[in-house]
Amino acid sequence: MSLELFGYKSVKEKVDQEKQWVKNNFSDCPIHYDPEASWRENAVICRLSVLLPYCNYYGIYQILNKEFNDALAAEIIRTGLSPVLTVGAGSGDLAAVLNKRGIAVNAVEDLSEPLTQSRNKMDYRSAIDKLNPALIICCWMPEESDWIKDIKDSKTVKACILIGEDNKKTGPDLDGWPSEVLKEPNKWSLCRLDHGVDFDRPELWWRHSKVVISRRV
Repeated sequence: MSLELFGYKSVKEKVDQEKQWVKNNFSDCPIHYDPEASWRENAVICRLSVLLPYCNYYGIYQILNKEFNDALAAEIIRTGLSPVLTVGAGSGDLAAVLNKRGIAVNAVEDLSEPLTQSRNKMDYRSAIDKLNPALIICCWMPEESDWIKDIKDSKTVKACILIGEDNKKTGPDLDGWPSEVLKEPNKWSLCRLDHGVDFDRPELWWRHSKVVISRRV
């Protein structure tokens, strides 16, 4: 990690300061996540030694950024599919950045806490049945869950975009639906597992999240 980036003289100084941010619930942390910030601005988060505690505190799985948002929106528009539904919408940030780009997105999350942003409290099965989406977006499906069968069984769903940890929920095929990596969103993808990032070469692909679209044949 670059000590110069944060102005520290040693690794110990950096780690000690970041541990203090954790103790203070990041109230004094100068690094602020903005889903619409540039890729480079948000990639700084991945240089934190406390990356995972930071993401846990703010409920971040995919670290959104302007380049990623623009590229994903372009791919969604290219499909020509609507309605669009995001399931497991979490904070609602993804739906919000897509809505801002002119894509009408329904966002649902099955949570007990109060909901924010543009999302509704509804489990994904009920949302599919009620809203009849043509395109489903699932960003970081819960690790203990597998929603693939229910997505495939819906007669209205023509495609599904999965965003998440590589080789877990974003395999080569969605149980028989041909899949492909969406290269531009993938290039700008950042997540909670990406310790350290080459600011000058975002196309270097060793990062942990992948963006895949699967289409009904």
